Amino acid sequence: MVYEKCNFKIRSDFVIKEVKKNEYNFDLLIPTEDRCINLYLNNLNRQINSRMQFTSVKSILIRICNIEDNNICTIHFLSDSGSHSTMANFEMDYSKTFIEIRNKEFFVDMKIYEEENS
Repeated sequence: MVYEKCNFKIRSDFVIKEVKKNEYNFDLLIPTEDRCINLYLNNLNRQINSRMQFTSVKSILIRICNIEDNNICTIHFLSDSGSHSTMANFEMDYSKTFIEIRNKEFFVDMKIYEEENS
């Protein structure tokens, strides 16, 4: 599934649900079935040898700002179905990035690329 809106781009093997909207932002929920998430950040390859890993992630929640000229989103790894169950989160500028979420046999790969590398 490919999802594009407000300069935000994501490709996922999992269903992407738009779950909450208001005039300033909207949320995307991506159920990952209590899987281990391997997060690869393209710009940090020199500092991190491999990946960051998050275990038993029920869903990924992405809150996207839809105000013009504000391309900031927060990505949350949730441990249960409540939006307040964040295990870890981070903020990123999505204007020139592309997110790819792939279903592997025993885990999920989540890669964040600069747009030209996608």
